[in-house]
Amino acid sequence: MKTATISRPQSIFKRAWRGFSPNGNPPFHFSAFHNGVSVSQNIHESYLHHDKSNFTRIENFGDAILLYRHMVRIHPRPPTVQFNHLLNAIVKMGRHSDAVALFRDIFASGTPINQFTLNIAANSLARLHRVDLGFSFLGIHLKLGLVPNVVFFTTLLKGLFLQGRVRDAIWLFHKLSNEKLCELDEMTLLVLIDGLCKAGHTGKAMKLFRLFDEEGNCKLNVYAYSAIIDSLCKDKMVDDALVLFDKMMKKGIPPNTVTYNSLMDGLCKFGRWEEVKGLLERRMDCKVPLTVRTYAILVDGLCKEGRVGDAANIVDIMVQEGLDPDTVTFSALVDGYCKQGNMKAALELFNDMIRRGCGPDICTYNILINGYFKNGCSEKAMQLFDEIHSIGLKPTVVTYNTMLDGLFRVGRCVDAEKLFNKMVKNREHPDLFTYNIILDGFCKNHHVPQALSLLRAMETKGPTPDIVCYTTIINGLFNYGKSRRAIELFNTLPAKGLQPNKFTYISVISRICQEGLLEDAKNMLKEMEKNGLMPDSMAYNVLIRGLLEKNEHCDAILLSEEMLSHGFSPDNRTCEILLELILQRGPDSTLLHTLLNSRKPGDSFELPPNHYSTMFSLSS
Repeated sequence: MKTATISRPQSIFKRAWRGFSPNGNPPFHFSAFHNGVSVSQNIHESYLHHDKSNFTRIENFGDAILLYRHMVRIHPRPPTVQFNHLLNAIVKMGRHSDAVALFRDIFASGTPINQFTLNIAANSLARLHRVDLGFSFLGIHLKLGLVPNVVFFTTLLKGLFLQGRVRDAIWLFHKLSNEKLCELDEMTLLVLIDGLCKAGHTGKAMKLFRLFDEEGNCKLNVYAYSAIIDSLCKDKMVDDALVLFDKMMKKGIPPNTVTYNSLMDGLCKFGRWEEVKGLLERRMDCKVPLTVRTYAILVDGLCKEGRVGDAANIVDIMVQEGLDPDTVTFSALVDGYCKQGNMKAALELFNDMIRRGCGPDICTYNILINGYFKNGCSEKAMQLFDEIHSIGLKPTVVTYNTMLDGLFRVGRCVDAEKLFNKMVKNREHPDLFTYNIILDGFCKNHHVPQALSLLRAMETKGPTPDIVCYTTIINGLFNYGKSRRAIELFNTLPAKGLQPNKFTYISVISRICQEGLLEDAKNMLKEMEKNGLMPDSMAYNVLIRGLLEKNEHCDAILLSEEMLSHGFSPDNRTCEILLELILQRGPDSTLLHTLLNSRKPGDSFELPPNHYSTMFSLSS
């Protein structure tokens, strides 16, 4: 990799570091350390004590800077390795800004630095999302006659991923590999694979993973396997993750806690409980202990399937095993109770969390607020929201979105508008989901003009409306009796660079059917398919109902046969309409044949009570 020639290493800082203030917070200033102020007599004893342990026992930043102050005044100065140990101690405190400031001071003081010093400082810059300054160290390497090693380049690679610069990270990796700038190791491959996975590029990560695995130039370890398995599970590719897991076992690479937890989370999300049980047994055989995270995954999975009693039992077992449930575990169980409508149990558990010293976080409050709204307790939701500030928590965008959605659901539009204004005032910037909630709330509460006004404001001032925003407005206009304006807005979507989604088409098809424009509705279904959106059960049923209601029975039967050939069945509402028509036309109607033959094995639907005996007599 080429680096620019410079006259003095210090000039890099003057050019590249001018105005450097990471995260907007100025780091500690070290300039006063060289002013000749007397030092306490016992500081040298402290220095000698910490020097023996390589400064690993320093936990207080104030102690660290006192030791540094003493070190720069000792004659002769301590070797570079001691400054590196001290610098590393500050990094381990998480004080990356101060570590960078200390590095600058060490460099400016004339203390010799080496490859390890540069690696430590580059790591802090990467953590501060200033990898650009990390790259400037290449010039320092050149002037000092140092060769950048694999640790330095791996740090830059990680920094690029932390800043979301995936393309640059891939470019850097290929440059390192193709030009043999350093000998890549396991950590480099792990950073690459983990970075790609966390950025959502599981396919690219898998491709590189297979390449490394086949070439065998560098052994892939458990951490690399776990990163891929976790990413596959998050992408709902659990079967692929299980195949990789088996391959890992056959290669003699023992899975760790992360591997097992990732697989369990993926299996729980699909309700594959027998496999979860088998994996738990396998895990115990391998003596990989269950962690708090493991129990949280099980509790969350069970609650999402409505098995709240089983989830509560898991928490009891967890406590018996000597593990304290964390906020995530309790919050999952609170959510389970809320979804069952058992707000009393949810509140009891919420209070129990506080008694146990496991303080609810903002996510717990969001869950409980949402539960109160969905169970018709809007006042309690409001009280809980007001309580958030008093306990030192700050509402997030999710909190405000939950509140706005709840207020609109109960028709409290004025309160929702006030809350939105408060959200903006508190600089909790609304996201596109916030605006979608407001648009939907206005439309469902018959305030379509306000929704349209907001949409126009978004078009000019931002955020740019997406297809969900326009679909909401189109549906709202139809419900408001403004069909022509709805269709006009639908027709403008291509010019806005937007592709109608399934719900946009279904909304338009449903309405033009009601207006008797059946040919337009059928053409719309074809257009949907032409644009790469295969009609699903909902689309077919909407059009079939429209045809039946307008007595276009032949077309309805043909479309029903087409729907069945694609693996879909009439839904309950379509079946009810068919049955009502059969009752009018008698048992010889071809509609009876359609109804009886269009239901697949295992399908069922609910009939109104007075239809059961009639249906039984017709089909016998």
